[in-house]
Amino acid sequence: MNLDRFRTGEETPSIPLTALVDVLFLMIIFLVLGANFDPVETVRLPEARGDPSTAASALRLELRADGVLWLEGRALSDSTVIATLEARAPHTVLLLPDARAEVGALFRWYDRIRQALDVPVQVGVQPPERR
Repeated sequence: MNLDRFRTGEETPSIPLTALVDVLFLMIIFLVLGANFDPVETVRLPEARGDPSTAASALRLELRADGVLWLEGRALSDSTVIATLEARAPHTVLLLPDARAEVGALFRWYDRIRQALDVPVQVGVQPPERR
């Protein structure tokens, strides 16, 4: 196929660079004048309040990935969790879910413990395992 017949003697059109440079300089001037160069202020966070002994005295329940609650190194069956907690009469319950624990299981246990014991239930995080 012969494409030479479509070509004419004219040169290919070019973009005028002078106008492009002018527009770029105007954009740079606009951005520099509109920028805010005020120093960044630091945000002061409130200090933690509360008694650290209350966290230490909370009853710690670990929720494993299989949905089973563990108390002091032993597994609790679903039917004995509430009875065990009532026997201990904690002031606060601290639920510590495993990283692989399901959120649904965490919410179910949270609601069940809160309704049965009428004590504050807090959800915490377990520190990462050291290797």
